[in-house]
Amino acid sequence: MAKYEPLVRYLRRQKKAEVELSFRDIERIVGGLLPKASTNPGWWRVEHAPSALPQQRAFAEAGYAPEPELKAERVRFVRIPSPAAGVPGVLAD
Repeated sequence: MAKYEPLVRYLRRQKKAEVELSFRDIERIVGGLLPKASTNPGWWRVEHAPSALPQQRAFAEAGYAPEPELKAERVRFVRIPSPAAGVPGVLAD
């Protein structure tokens, strides 16, 4: 996941519930090109499992679910609600 750590840090700093980035923006943030596989919707899944791909774990760690627009080469990252959000008497992070 080291390649995507700058993206994790970037997303964690965001205050908005949604952040839209172009593929080029993401490449600038991570300091390298996205792989050809990034044109596949499955590449953008959020996965917590140790066997998940590095970027999938990075999205999960950042707390954002990507919604790619592959033809436009843009991704809208939508904040994933914390499990405690909206539960009375439980404080969310």
